[in-house]
Amino acid sequence: MDRQADTQAVPDASAVIDNGSPIGCGPVTALIADGTIRRIAFKGIEIVRSVDCPIRDANWGTAVPENVREQLDERADGVFYRRRFDVFEGALDVHLNTQFTPHGLRLDLSLTANRSVLTNRAGFTLLHPLDGVAGTALTIVHSDGSEEQAAFPMAVMAGQPAFDIAGLRHTVHGVAVDIAFAGDVFEMEDQRNWTDASFKTYCRPLSLPFPYRIEAGHTVAQSIAIKVSGDASHSSLMAATNDAPATLPDIALAATPAWLSGAGRALFGHVPRATRLIRVDLGHDDPVDAAHGIAKLGGSVELELIVNDDGDIETPLADLAGRMRGSGIEVASVIALPRAYLQSYQPSGPWPAGRTITQAMNLAASEFPGARIGVGMLTSFTEFNRHAPPPELGDFVTYSTCAIVHAADDRSVFETLEALPHIHQSAKAIAGDRPLRLGLASIGMRSNPYGAAVADNPGLDRIAMAMDDPRQRTLFGAAFAVGAYAVAAACGVARIALAGIGGPFATGVIENDRFTAWPIHHVIEALVAMAGGQRVANPALPASVFGIQADVDGRRIGVFANCGFEDTAMSMGGGSAIMMSAGEDVTDPDWLARAEPVASDRIDLAPGSVVFTRGSAA
Repeated sequence: MDRQADTQAVPDASAVIDNGSPIGCGPVTALIADGTIRRIAFKGIEIVRSVDCPIRDANWGTAVPENVREQLDERADGVFYRRRFDVFEGALDVHLNTQFTPHGLRLDLSLTANRSVLTNRAGFTLLHPLDGVAGTALTIVHSDGSEEQAAFPMAVMAGQPAFDIAGLRHTVHGVAVDIAFAGDVFEMEDQRNWTDASFKTYCRPLSLPFPYRIEAGHTVAQSIAIKVSGDASHSSLMAATNDAPATLPDIALAATPAWLSGAGRALFGHVPRATRLIRVDLGHDDPVDAAHGIAKLGGSVELELIVNDDGDIETPLADLAGRMRGSGIEVASVIALPRAYLQSYQPSGPWPAGRTITQAMNLAASEFPGARIGVGMLTSFTEFNRHAPPPELGDFVTYSTCAIVHAADDRSVFETLEALPHIHQSAKAIAGDRPLRLGLASIGMRSNPYGAAVADNPGLDRIAMAMDDPRQRTLFGAAFAVGAYAVAAACGVARIALAGIGGPFATGVIENDRFTAWPIHHVIEALVAMAGGQRVANPALPASVFGIQADVDGRRIGVFANCGFEDTAMSMGGGSAIMMSAGEDVTDPDWLARAEPVASDRIDLAPGSVVFTRGSAA
């Protein structure tokens, strides 16, 4: 890995979190960040998470706005925000006009094609928040004027909660919300499937063919009108916590034979001593090389195997199993999945016609008789939810999560932590008595079920669907890992991978024959020390602070992170702390062991900062 982002000091996480510019009229307020209208609220209650008009290419990648012009005007009839830009090198002109009044807002959008444009989606996308919305009543107004009484789902819904939408009416914490759509046929999907903290109303219907063309000279016109009224009832500002005693999840580090070879081999002596979760593609990886690389890691491993959809898979599977046994490698668990299931399918299908998941599972069980056998998906929860494993199959279930499927800005990434409890609880309902042993829970996208490949990111920018995300190397990525682990622990997850051994999800890099640690390295070290211990109750935490603590060897140790967008503080209640904050050099892999804790009853936390706590066990 030769592209690094400031490995000499922790980048200032707060410098990259765009809180947005406030806008509004009277009790109706919002933020504008990178052209997206976010956090639309009435009397302080969030009623819409965001409204945007992303333009998707044929691989679901989001086109980058070019030649952006913005204008803000305050007039007697409201506050007006206008944004102009083009995409695809001038092929499509986008004009957005937004008017705020004390009673709501109206948005008008026009898309004019200067050249023929191929797109999977072009138009308004409106996100509904989760708080005060999930599980509540919803009235759907259809395009023919008829009304349907429905609800926002509580469990994460594999299919779409609403179709043929011309309007939506519902209530959020006492605020009546009336939304009217025009210019296209809209429908809704449960974005929690992809870890987005929202329900999404979008156009056009997925049942229509895509990609589709907007022909040269054609203009698409759409509008959204949002009306609000009522008396807001504010919810608590403190985060709800689950402090019931429970065993903390095991920590895994993900890897592939490619990550374990070449430069990756030099990392073996520096990565935390976590569970090794190795993915082997038996259609591409040589079993001899795979077993050789895995043997150098030492200790037991857990395997994720990709098998071909047809042809002989028995021989490469048996070859790998035999070489693992011959090398003395203990295989603790195995999941085998046909290659076709690395792609996404709608809940209604059609599903792949080749080798089945059950057939692959049975073959793995026969070749690894002492291992626990998993079922589920090697991609995202979405695919797991759409093709839930039958209750009689497998010793455990698995899936992964990625924070940048739809949006890659810092705010959206931290907001995905709101959706993770919904995901894990929904998965537990599917799993029954089978434990949740999760794959990689990361910011970056390991593989793309929705297109031919992940997004290319040579400049290490914040790009949706990119594997190589710059935040893996920064304090922001470390804070996100703390949040993901804390949520997993609260939901009873048994295992989770938060980083990798080498590759784009590594915890550091070899430079000049020296291991340079990234901030996430120290988080993984701390969590490995806590994994398997008994969770103890957290102090009262601000809503943006995620964390976990446990009693280990007579000490109470913990790790907490501010995964929010404002400065905050937490009470220690005694003990001491080690702060990992912006500007501090933490590249020494032994930094955490050598750092001197400071006694404190109160800890101030900037956005993205991480604190390691120490105290006496009760």
